[in-house]
Amino acid sequence: MLTENKFSKYFLYAIGEIVLVVIGILIALQINNWNEQSKIRKSADTQLNQLSQNISDDLIQLDALNEVIETYIIKNQTLSDQFQQIIPFDSLTTSFITTSLFEQNFYANTTAYDKLNMTGEFTVLPKALQMDITAYYNLLNRIKEREEITNTFIKKEIEPYYFNNYSKYHRKGSNKHPLLEEYYKNDKREAIPLDTSAIMDDDKMATLNFARLYQIKIQQEFYEEALQKGIKLKVSIDEYLN
Repeated sequence: MLTENKFSKYFLYAIGEIVLVVIGILIALQINNWNEQSKIRKSADTQLNQLSQNISDDLIQLDALNEVIETYIIKNQTLSDQFQQIIPFDSLTTSFITTSLFEQNFYANTTAYDKLNMTGEFTVLPKALQMDITAYYNLLNRIKEREEITNTFIKKEIEPYYFNNYSKYHRKGSNKHPLLEEYYKNDKREAIPLDTSAIMDDDKMATLNFARLYQIKIQQEFYEEALQKGIKLKVSIDEYLN
């Protein structure tokens, strides 16, 4: 009986030791997991700081593009009014047509966003912040798609027609677009006056201008939406980090 009692005690002691060892392992694993999560969150916060800076860069670029496109809209609208004979054609008509050739391109800085997704750190962020960040970058992708549509239209439709019908006005005094005035400032050729009767009947150019005006107005809506979302998202990120 003494032997059996000793064996029972040793058996219980062994089980206790095993339980303590298991508990120790579990605690160690939990601590290690906490440490790993802490590292991930710290790294995610670092990327969020960078993402906030990326958005700041985006906002500067978007604001500049929006200002430029606003001038395009004014010029294209004026040209549209001229084609509709609401106002007369004038010395700026050819410069307005030339403006239709210029493309716009937004280049988003996605460095931090890409790294957050690549490392899996994006998932440790609050769900609401994840959704806002995803919505913002989805919108930037849609901006690129819209720009591609507009720029392709310029290349395939406006440019060929312009160079076939309006390149004759590329000389000093014939086109008051600032870029052309600078380029042809030493031009010795005689200026070619605007053929008002011909341009008045140029239905294709009038239609191309209508399409261009429609497209850039949509483009402006995208830029303004991105500006609003970017500002709001930057505030949310900065509040989370602080």
